[in-house]
Amino acid sequence: MNYVPLLKWWLVVCATVGSASIGTYFFGLHELLYDADATKISFLIIVIFSITSLWVGEATSGLLYKDLLATKDLTTGWFIAESLMALGMIGTVVGFLLMLGTAFGNIDVNNTESLQLALSQMAMGMSTALYTTLLGLICSLLLKVQLVNYESYQ
Repeated sequence: MNYVPLLKWWLVVCATVGSASIGTYFFGLHELLYDADATKISFLIIVIFSITSLWVGEATSGLLYKDLLATKDLTTGWFIAESLMALGMIGTVVGFLLMLGTAFGNIDVNNTESLQLALSQMAMGMSTALYTTLLGLICSLLLKVQLVNYESYQ
């Protein structure tokens, strides 16, 4: 039996979980992400990535018993990987709409409080745009690494 594909998948998953755990524990990234992403699309991306990673892991473990089980066609996995990137781009567009749509409506240039409010609304939209894009790209890339690993041993 060839354990290499399963070990490579396990390495990617452990590195991902380890990095996320360190970021969450030491830097409070989950709170930062919750506060910065007004749409919460980032959490949807994380949930979809986690479920799909487990599915790819199950398929990769099936490669150990290639004679007993039929190998899976993971075209759905490739679609999900592209969808994660698309969700990140949707978050970008929504973030820019939040940033530009409401920020300039009530600005009084003589009132510093209205300028501060407009800048804070713009910052919220920009953070939504950037965080969703970043998570969409990272999760898509990590999922594609898992899929390439599976297909290289299929």
